[in-house]
Amino acid sequence: MQFVSEMSKRGFLAASVQYNNTESQQTCPSYVPRTQGVFDASRSTSAVGVLCALSKANCTAGIVTSGISQGGMLAVIARNYAPNVKAAYALSVGAYNKAILPIDLTACMGKQNTAIPANRLTVVTGQADPSFGTQSSVQSVSGFSCPDGNYQCWDPSGSGAGWYLVQNSQVTDGNADHCYIDVGGCNDKFDANWLPPAGSNWALKSNLDWLATFGTRRVFSPNGQ
Repeated sequence: MQFVSEMSKRGFLAASVQYNNTESQQTCPSYVPRTQGVFDASRSTSAVGVLCALSKANCTAGIVTSGISQGGMLAVIARNYAPNVKAAYALSVGAYNKAILPIDLTACMGKQNTAIPANRLTVVTGQADPSFGTQSSVQSVSGFSCPDGNYQCWDPSGSGAGWYLVQNSQVTDGNADHCYIDVGGCNDKFDANWLPPAGSNWALKSNLDWLATFGTRRVFSPNGQ
């Protein structure tokens, strides 16, 4: 609920949506119907349909999405089914899942197959993520490319969109894995380097502040990290 409370502070009607998430590995045929169940604006029973029908909701002003892992995948695909999605912040995602059996997810996660504009999408993944922690994987989702060896890459037009590979040296436990936001694995013990008031380019505050501008303006960290 960290995301919900933080976006509420920024003046948004914020919600967290539960969805089926049982498989150890998912593929595009799993992601797409789940995205539709949450975000299909043409369905009155989708999460977006229900939320946008609330009296205090103003979805015509814009919707922003965020999520971690599979939730991040759905956040990226969301605009394919909800045209009012203006920006997305996705954590621990990629277009190539290299864990266990390699899975190519470009059919649903490659930039050419997602409706969210590259200059309204931020992807932040850990360098030690066993599934998605490669430059090529995050670049394929983002749509922005930088020379090999870079760990962050931003829209040259200044929108603040782009991608970031969190370095092991930047997290408290020294392992920027699939749950780099946590200390010691996927346990909801959030890393202080990620939580507010931390202001690194990969931290929560910086990215939710960007998301709250509908992906148009980012305040970059003074130290470049």
